[in-house]
Amino acid sequence: MFKKSLLAVALGVAAFGANAASTSATPSVVSLEGAVGQTTIAVPTYTIRLAAEYAVGDTFTITLTGAEFDTTSNPAITFAGFTNNPTVGLLSKTATTATFRVTAVPSPVEVFSGKDFVLNGALLKTTTVTDAAGDIKLAYAAKTSTGLDLDNVGTATSTVVTSKAQLSSSVTKALNGVIDVENERKQFTAGNDSITTDVLEVTPVVATAGTHDASYTGATHVIKGDFSWMDTDGTTGVSATELAAAFKATGTDGTYASTINTAGDAITVTVTDTTAETMTATFTVLGKANSKAPILSTQKFTVDSTIKYNTAGGTASTKAMASAEAGSWTLNGFDENIVFMPFGTQYAQSINVSNTGKVAGAITVDITADGKTHTKTLTATATPMATTNISQEVKAFAAEKGVTGNAHIKVVVNSPSADIDVTGVYYSKSDADRVKTK
Repeated sequence: MFKKSLLAVALGVAAFGANAASTSATPSVVSLEGAVGQTTIAVPTYTIRLAAEYAVGDTFTITLTGAEFDTTSNPAITFAGFTNNPTVGLLSKTATTATFRVTAVPSPVEVFSGKDFVLNGALLKTTTVTDAAGDIKLAYAAKTSTGLDLDNVGTATSTVVTSKAQLSSSVTKALNGVIDVENERKQFTAGNDSITTDVLEVTPVVATAGTHDASYTGATHVIKGDFSWMDTDGTTGVSATELAAAFKATGTDGTYASTINTAGDAITVTVTDTTAETMTATFTVLGKANSKAPILSTQKFTVDSTIKYNTAGGTASTKAMASAEAGSWTLNGFDENIVFMPFGTQYAQSINVSNTGKVAGAITVDITADGKTHTKTLTATATPMATTNISQEVKAFAAEKGVTGNAHIKVVVNSPSADIDVTGVYYSKSDADRVKTK
């Protein structure tokens, strides 16, 4: 009999310890961009399904993580499933907690287990929602009037709000032109968009949030690179006419306006639209067939996008995106830069092209000095399995163009890049100093 009594007590304690309230909510998805400027963000209904019996003086705390309650928030408890409702009052609140106390229970006593406490009237501080994306949760924990855990094993937690970035932008087709050395670096090889065009696509996206949505009104895309090749009339800078001939931005139905800066290294496309759509930017080079066609440079491109939108409250706003890689123009051969090579009577130069492969290649040099670039295809070629000295040809070409003092040399070889190496050394006659610059 004694053992049976102990067993009964043990089972009762185990059953009591297993009681645990559960919580539920239908989360609202809040736009991080659209919610800016809202006075508060409402917390949807948070329901606590009870699994124990409560008495006067028992307390429970609802804890917020991921945001803060607004100071004007007046959280209150309503009830579901009770024939006669108990009385529950707000005991205290902080930026992240609301603590309630049972102040009266029905008479005769009504069973609490299986019935609901329902949190209403809770409001969130808007800036704490929009400052960081992610889930915002409420957790429930109860205690008896004497401080013992009640109705919980661990903590019952539910997501009530998910804050979500609506606006984004990405490069969905990168520039990939391969400059053709066989055609004097004035056009691309076949197999890209065409021998005279290369296409960039940038796609802004407005995801669906659900609460306080932002509304798209347009975008600005700034494409950065070296666009000096667009200048074909000999005057300083790229004119609006030259830009229109070499670049066109289009979309499905938006309005696209393009400008280029004075330096010729940034094209700004302003898009006016009510629906986010892909911008297709087509670059068109003149090609070898056109006598005015300039030499194209290998380079990398980036794009900086800014999305324009209205908040849910109607305020015009913008969101800047991180700079994105927008592709590159490469060469179907080898190119190397000798960043420093002086010319003049007091200097001697030694420039050599080594070819470890089996494919001979034409050699072209660009000499840049005093803001001008001079280009020539040399008589010498990169002989297979040999080293070719191009020093005298380069020196004669520099003298022909009046280059003296410091210069930059680009060496381009129409051979597989893995087989080619370039070295550059200059000798100063005044102090017998020999310096390797490449």
